[in-house]
Amino acid sequence: MTSADDPSYRLGLALAEVSRLWRHVLDARLKPLGLSTARWVALVNLSAHPEGMTQNALALRVGIKGSTLVRQLDLLEADGWVVRRAQPGDRRAKRVFLTAKARPALARIATAGRELRRELLRDCSEAEIRACNRLLGRVKARLEPLAGPLAGDERAPPRLVAAE
Repeated sequence: MTSADDPSYRLGLALAEVSRLWRHVLDARLKPLGLSTARWVALVNLSAHPEGMTQNALALRVGIKGSTLVRQLDLLEADGWVVRRAQPGDRRAKRVFLTAKARPALARIATAGRELRRELLRDCSEAEIRACNRLLGRVKARLEPLAGPLAGDERAPPRLVAAE
């Protein structure tokens, strides 16, 4: 069997293409809300932590460098979605909290994601989706130790979302 005949041969490329296209379409649907996928991921992760999160913990959770997250947080804060406060006991550290403005928007974000999933998966059976999730979960578990801390810190709980 040549590599082109091996069903796993194109899997990585197909995953990258699907991920890129999925994020592109979701970005277009979130744009009227003043959001992007990158901003949405930060908001959804923060929504699971009403006590707030440090910028470093949030960066690990969403899988990006702290310096990259700072720019996203600057934009989210300027638009009134989040607020940063000094961490008690450590003036250098900042905790990030959702604002009241973000809470109702999360329902609209969830609706946009749910509608896109329904549209994209409408002719896929539940068994197919579960099998795909199992396969991707196994591949992810093998990749995380190889990818380093930004891909998944084993001390942190699993990320809520990567892309809707």
